[in-house]
Amino acid sequence: MTASRVLGMASGAAGAVWVARCLGPKNLGLSGMVQNLVFQAAVLFAALSPTLLVREYKHSPDEGARNRLIRTTYGFRLLTAVGLCLAAVPILVLHLVPPDYQRVGWLFLPNLLLLSLQPAWIFQAAEKQQFQSLLALFQPLLTALFYFGLIRPGMSAGADLLVITAVTTVVTTAYWVAVYRLTPFQGSFCSFQNLGEAWALAVKSRWLFLSMLAIYVYTLLEQPFLGWLRPIEELGRYRTAVRVTDAVNATLTLIPVLLFPRFIEWRKEGEKVLWKHQGRLLGLFGIGGAAAAALGFLVIPACYPFVFGPGFESAGLPCVLLVTSKIVVLVSGVYGWGLLTDHCFDHKVCLATVATAVFSLGCNLFLIPRFGMMGASLTNLASELLILGLFLWLSVARYRKVSSKGRA
Repeated sequence: MTASRVLGMASGAAGAVWVARCLGPKNLGLSGMVQNLVFQAAVLFAALSPTLLVREYKHSPDEGARNRLIRTTYGFRLLTAVGLCLAAVPILVLHLVPPDYQRVGWLFLPNLLLLSLQPAWIFQAAEKQQFQSLLALFQPLLTALFYFGLIRPGMSAGADLLVITAVTTVVTTAYWVAVYRLTPFQGSFCSFQNLGEAWALAVKSRWLFLSMLAIYVYTLLEQPFLGWLRPIEELGRYRTAVRVTDAVNATLTLIPVLLFPRFIEWRKEGEKVLWKHQGRLLGLFGIGGAAAAALGFLVIPACYPFVFGPGFESAGLPCVLLVTSKIVVLVSGVYGWGLLTDHCFDHKVCLATVATAVFSLGCNLFLIPRFGMMGASLTNLASELLILGLFLWLSVARYRKVSSKGRA
């Protein structure tokens, strides 16, 4: 599994380098703005939080209940995506967007629809880690192959998004074929007849949904801010740093996600068991992450202009800061996912993420107009350090509380 993730990470990084060299900062920035608008709209899908869905799946009494949960979820997501696309079409038809976005903006539609159909949480709930690992290799590898085969220097904005759309279509199809073959799921993949149940799930998921909105603010919102508050070329340069970071993040964030079902089982065995495993993981990830971050500060800025070209040199140090930020995410996930095993702490996790989002929003609005990429990347890292501290504090408080009641 580790080897496939590393190969996928290397493929994603190689593809990002080629696209940056071919499209240049401006075109890369334009397609990046469209992609970020897709991510903003897709936040609404989290009204049915994947974390809640995993918990509901794990506690469902039988396969019929699990099948109904899946169909209800994708009925809601698809209906939401179609509604957003119908709202976007008149804006594009009437040219209510800047001229540079009139062509590339149409790629908003298929990318949003494809995001609504992603079933990764099903494999997380069913603990099908091997298949997730294979797709984690396959998607960046296929994307890189398409980039090298189809993208050429001087192409217009959106060429990379066309490749992403094609690859996401293939991967989404593979995901759903695997859902039917590797899990007990049967029948139609979505249903619009159980929207009342979707509403009940949304109400139950409200704290987690607010957390997802907050997480978007302090992890991704700096990108559209760069596009709005600075020249679009700066977003294009920053996007290369984000691409490198995404390649690293694809490996790092999968670890606590795959461990989440294990956290649930460890908690069933007792709070002391969960706490002991979290402590071991903290030591392992903390020491390894610190060494990796130190190496990154030595290597990445020196290599950046040779890899991406002189036009992207200024993104070297922001790239290191973003990579370090994702290492912090890995460490904080040990305690964040542990807290999410306890439904009673959903609102406290939400408040922690909202506090971090407010901090991030203020810092971005102050720093990005003045310092551009450096302000965005420093804010990103500071926000992740803040959420790590808050999650650790909440975890200690929770453990002391359950221990004092004799439930450990």
